[in-house]
Amino acid sequence: MAEDYYKLLGVQKDASKDEIKKAFRKLALKYHPDQNKDDKKAEEMFKKINEAYAVLSDDQKRKQYDMFGAEGFSRRYSQEDIFRGFDMGSIFQEFGFGGGRGRGSSIFDTLFGGGKRQSQGRGNSSQNPFGGGFNGFGGNHHQPPPASETQLNVSLEDVVLGKKQRVQLDTGAGVETIEISIPKGIDSGQKLRIKGKGAPNPMTGQRGDLFCKIIVTNHPLYERKGKDLILSQEVKLTDMVLGGKVEITTMEGSTIALKVPANSKNNAMLRLKGKGIPGTKGEADGNLLVKLQAKLPDKLDDKQEELFKQLAETGI
Repeated sequence: MAEDYYKLLGVQKDASKDEIKKAFRKLALKYHPDQNKDDKKAEEMFKKINEAYAVLSDDQKRKQYDMFGAEGFSRRYSQEDIFRGFDMGSIFQEFGFGGGRGRGSSIFDTLFGGGKRQSQGRGNSSQNPFGGGFNGFGGNHHQPPPASETQLNVSLEDVVLGKKQRVQLDTGAGVETIEISIPKGIDSGQKLRIKGKGAPNPMTGQRGDLFCKIIVTNHPLYERKGKDLILSQEVKLTDMVLGGKVEITTMEGSTIALKVPANSKNNAMLRLKGKGIPGTKGEADGNLLVKLQAKLPDKLDDKQEELFKQLAETGI
């Protein structure tokens, strides 16, 4: 299981850079090899807190760590990625351990095996303290760039009609304006893959893919049920009893006159085939279900009240 860098340093997830630095300094002084001769547990802890600080002290790496979590981050980034640009020599010189850059680099090489495990064909890999790998992790030349995930709210109309729009999204490389095509029939929770618009690999700069999670917002009139759309429609009480017609407006904006059968029950459904959510991948289109709801008068005039009294006498 991947380590939780925040817990390793004993800080909260919203800790400032100064708080992270202070926590690291305290632990580095405690577990530094010069303070713990031949103590393997202290040495291992020293490795871990350096790895945590290398990530959390770097704004871009910390953003990726917060986005993917400990497990996701460890799968996407090698040790070589994590320590790239991390100058241990300068850091320990600042913290009061003598020897400057050379001393810090020597500690780094001793603990992490720098210069001893160079990978084939890496060119000037000896400048990398890991020499091409650590604990079995290779360099990032064969590792795909990290993917990013964001979220986009779309309307039910966009799902029925489809839409191409320019939106501002947090790609993992900052907020960018991206053109996205909303395919007809997409479900809430499905993801759109946008190639090359994700976060950059911290070593190569190559950008990964951006996965955009679609959230379909509620509609004031229509309800979605699978591939069907449900529209509640008020109908005059007399039309429900005697039969009549009612006009509805579809999501596409067209007007359709529906025949209301006599003696229709309240909440009865009329089906318009193929007028629901468009099918995807060879699926049939959904249906539009019109739910009939009897419209009761708010107030009866004298004539209407008399007629209802007469109806009541007949047992209705």
